[in-house]
Amino acid sequence: MSRIAYSFVLGIVLLVAWPSRAQRSAPPPAKRNKKDLWFASHIDRILPPVSPGTACPLPEVLSKAGGRIEELVHNVDKFTATEVVEHQTVDRLGELGSPQIRKFNYVVSMMPAPNGYFNVEEYRSGGTFPEDIVTEGTPSLVLIFHPQHVKDFQFTCEGLAEWNGQPAWRVGFEERRDHGHAMSQVQIDVNHYSLRLRGRAWILADSYQVAHLESDLAEEVPNIRLRLQHQDIDYRPVTSAGSKAQIWLPSSTELYMDFLGHRFYRRHSFTDIKFFSVKVKQIIADPKE
Repeated sequence: MSRIAYSFVLGIVLLVAWPSRAQRSAPPPAKRNKKDLWFASHIDRILPPVSPGTACPLPEVLSKAGGRIEELVHNVDKFTATEVVEHQTVDRLGELGSPQIRKFNYVVSMMPAPNGYFNVEEYRSGGTFPEDIVTEGTPSLVLIFHPQHVKDFQFTCEGLAEWNGQPAWRVGFEERRDHGHAMSQVQIDVNHYSLRLRGRAWILADSYQVAHLESDLAEEVPNIRLRLQHQDIDYRPVTSAGSKAQIWLPSSTELYMDFLGHRFYRRHSFTDIKFFSVKVKQIIADPKE
């Protein structure tokens, strides 16, 4: 059996044990039809209008949102949570199968890398993923607003909208073609397929925290029939017991995938979130006599 590694440097990682070509069933239709309503709408769907006459100061929004992400990286070396994963396969008629549910003890570590980007590592205990498909990287995607990464994207501000009744700047993004650090890739055996993402974020107007983020593929990958990868992520504030500071972390993410004829829906939920930071302070004093 060949092994597929679906890897987002800032996104998700999908590890799949996949049958050989001789074992695979016939390919699905060339494109999705109207009956394929199992997945969430793409980011191109029609959204409620933004507030008329309100200019969006995009540089200021990106700068202040980037400052919030810098606070996240500075204050959180690790965080722990209880993670519940709900997985449903999707047949060719668009019908979702019975849910398979897994529960994990979950730890995330964020550390700067030598190249200026970040290593975000996830650890789980308590079981295995359904169908041996491992999806990772939810805490990473918001890092696109970090000052180190904004240069890799093109941003547009759609205006002042609302998220859960709160004013929020609606900001679109698309990964640039001309940057050297690919945000995401698919690895199949020794072959790597780079991906480009596009999406939209709701950034609260009062605090500049990212409250919701959606992403899609900027283009399909025909060689592996990667046609759909849609993610919806909700964030919520978590209060530090020590400093009383609020850090916004993912509360849930929904993922819709269609690649190599394999389709599924998956939801990750995070509860009991606790974060901590390990700081080292060096004190130099005169030696004792």
